[in-house]
Amino acid sequence: MSLLTEIAADSNKIGIGSTPLIRIGNSGIYSKLEYLNRFHSIKDRAAFFMLDYALKTGRLKTGMTVIEGSSGNTGIAIAGISNLLGFHSEIVLPESAPHETVKALKRYGADVIITPGNSTENSINYAVERARASPDKYYRPDQHENEMNSNAHYYGTGPEIAREIPHPDHLVIGIGTGGTITGLSRFFKHRGNTMVTGIIPEEGSHITGLRNPFRSDYKSLIEKYRNYIDEIITVSQDDAYSGVRELKEKYNLFCRPFIGC
Repeated sequence: MSLLTEIAADSNKIGIGSTPLIRIGNSGIYSKLEYLNRFHSIKDRAAFFMLDYALKTGRLKTGMTVIEGSSGNTGIAIAGISNLLGFHSEIVLPESAPHETVKALKRYGADVIITPGNSTENSINYAVERARASPDKYYRPDQHENEMNSNAHYYGTGPEIAREIPHPDHLVIGIGTGGTITGLSRFFKHRGNTMVTGIIPEEGSHITGLRNPFRSDYKSLIEKYRNYIDEIITVSQDDAYSGVRELKEKYNLFCRPFIGC
């Protein structure tokens, strides 16, 4: 068993992964119910891979503090998993982050640092400088650049889907850091001719968890594996929330405005 396969197996032992794949109504559309992960989002997978890999390879050492800039879900996952692994965490959020996110982070023992504005870029920059100033104190997972973010889906989510749908015709995945789409697109492109569509927010739309990585300074994951993505389309904030209402009314599914990222 390779180290990354071992990490995927270990994540299952603490309630991350092995989420149900459900068919939406009578359509040919399926969705993974990622809110059933231990800390309630798909980001649990990436957070566990980044932290467990760092721990197993010696980059994360006893006594260090985990620090990360986040818009929400990754921060919650990092705080919760850090706590499980016996590490303190500091999560840096933009001031536009929901109050519930702050409450969740504190519940998992994290110190919360707020940066001005609604840009996660400012929060990331703050975490970068803080970690750079005290490298022996801090470990920064660096979700936008960390290969383990993508590998969580290559070694975890992808094989789970393939056990039920070996060769899906089409994957539609929201883009945030690019971890989900790059991991799944690599996995299924290596198996066949699955088409991959990425979703980013329309200019001027704010959809929590989604972003246009091509306008960010932090985009190495998506740039490295861009050739695995067949097309990228935009969605408006209004359409995203309309879709949430439709899923609730037609299928009794409680979803967020984005899936994946």
